[in-house]
Amino acid sequence: MLKGLTASILLVVAGSCAGSSGPSTDSKATATPAAANAPAANTPPAPALHEAFDAARAFAYTSQVAGFGERPPGSDGHAKTQALIKEVLQRNGATIETDDFTAKTPRGPVEVHNIIGKFNVGADPQQPILILAGHYDTLFKKGFIGANDGASSTAILLAFADALSRGQKTKAQIWLVWTDLEEALESFVGDDGLYGSRHLAQKLKADGLVPRIKGFFLLDMIGDKDLGVARETQSTRWLQDFMTRAAQQLGYSQYFFQYEMEIIDDHKSFLDVGVPSVDVVDAMFGRMGQGFDGMGEFHHANTDTMDKVSERSFEIVGKTMLLTVRLLDQ
Repeated sequence: MLKGLTASILLVVAGSCAGSSGPSTDSKATATPAAANAPAANTPPAPALHEAFDAARAFAYTSQVAGFGERPPGSDGHAKTQALIKEVLQRNGATIETDDFTAKTPRGPVEVHNIIGKFNVGADPQQPILILAGHYDTLFKKGFIGANDGASSTAILLAFADALSRGQKTKAQIWLVWTDLEEALESFVGDDGLYGSRHLAQKLKADGLVPRIKGFFLLDMIGDKDLGVARETQSTRWLQDFMTRAAQQLGYSQYFFQYEMEIIDDHKSFLDVGVPSVDVVDAMFGRMGQGFDGMGEFHHANTDTMDKVSERSFEIVGKTMLLTVRLLDQ
């Protein structure tokens, strides 16, 4: 799913560094005396958001999405993925919106469909917004199923939807955003690539919503069995610091920010309109070096299959990101 690489790798000497420091409206139902006096033990408290995350479910969603086959816009697999996203969002009580438009591409017009699921939407018109995003399309390449590059990002957001319906409510609105047509049709030059995210970011700016967005986190290729999330150098550093805090609390520090790389990805569209943004990306997918793609031997290769992803990687990234949300929401 990733885009073109724009800078070389700079290995970082790892050290543990400390980071920087209305739910939905009431139903107004009238409780009966028995219900009002029922012991609290009968209604167990909701788990913390990161504890509500189910890595096994994320892995299962990945397998389901990869099983749809090739998923470029206009394909049968793309349509099945859209249907699954909307089904999971509806089941979890999200407010569902779409951002639909026709993109002008080097291969002609392409219909693009971004999908947004909103949780914890309150009545306050200035309620802050936190966005967790990932692309759900795949490369236009015969035989490419993108288990890691496309399916893993789609799936972890679906598992986030499940967690948001079960876990403790946040003060901020949480938006899950599945971007479309992230992949370039020819190469990441000019405006080729990032079509869906660019359109959505510009729309949010035009609607005056940018000041309310506290952070945008793009998840990309995070199912890699040999997990190592890059410190993407154009990303907002103070948001990365919150991720560092969350990873330290969970004992996952070794999986984050042990190397640096600049990457062209959907987060750039949001940075360009003034939204603090982070690319949460494993940018070393398989063997690196001469003769391999700049992001690893399995990047944009038909060997990006389910045997390259793991449930453990979903657990690490999923819990870290939802704890990051909790820290930002305090």
